[in-house]
Amino acid sequence: MLTNKDRTIAFAIILGLPLSFNAQAKEEMNQTESKVETSAFDTFLDNEEPFGGKFSTWVEFASDYVFRGTSETKDGQIPSIKAAITYTHNSGVYAGLYMANNLFPQPTTTTNPEGVIQNINEIYGPYLGYSTSNVLGTGINFNTMLFQYIYPGGQQWNYLEMFNYIDKQFGIWNVKLEYSPTIDTWFGVKELDSHNVAITPSVALPHGFNLAATIGHDYFTSSRRADYNGDGSVDLGWTYWSMTLRRKVFGYNVDLSYHDTDIQTGHHDLYGRPDQKSSVNSRFVFAVSKTF
Repeated sequence: MLTNKDRTIAFAIILGLPLSFNAQAKEEMNQTESKVETSAFDTFLDNEEPFGGKFSTWVEFASDYVFRGTSETKDGQIPSIKAAITYTHNSGVYAGLYMANNLFPQPTTTTNPEGVIQNINEIYGPYLGYSTSNVLGTGINFNTMLFQYIYPGGQQWNYLEMFNYIDKQFGIWNVKLEYSPTIDTWFGVKELDSHNVAITPSVALPHGFNLAATIGHDYFTSSRRADYNGDGSVDLGWTYWSMTLRRKVFGYNVDLSYHDTDIQTGHHDLYGRPDQKSSVNSRFVFAVSKTF
């Protein structure tokens, strides 16, 4: 007959059997997971620097989409949403895809289709570039990029542009210069080439704020007399300027900027139509962005 001590030992053994089985199963599972984690496939997918480079993503929400002083969301009638994903190699070479929504003014006449941009509600921009810092020990940073503008629904306006920047830090000041020519015709307009030049000084302010100002001029060359509005004079280029106050807030980049141009309605051949007046007026823009 089993004594109380024997019953206690048997009861403990019976209770311990599931525990030992669970422990053994857990150990086998851990060994299996360990084998999976160390597989070449998972090691490749978990690598944060594939092929010697890194991926990054940038997203921005803004009250308007302003490009060289002109609104691309019809004076902020719709909010601007932009995003980009970039792969940057350790050599400085990078490639990516830019995406944004936009809304251009619809034409008030069809008699001048070459000067009218319509049916464009989004842009895709694949790009390829190279960036390097402290060139030859001068402290100058250099960045060059080919950017292809692709407009679904308005393919005739697609074009390729080459962005070129140099900048240098002077204490709390930074000065950036830009020269960006089109590689093919600007917005698909025959025999019309764009050359954008700009200077952007910026200064670091107390409490983590930064203030930047840009003044630029987009000038054009054409192999023909490009009097698109027929007023007897060629008025293609324009000057634009902006002021931006920014700070990082809760991990997000927050910008408040002011934009303006010297474009005059009724005179400018590209942006002088009455239906585009609201897109070239002065404006404030609020934007929040993040890179991760």
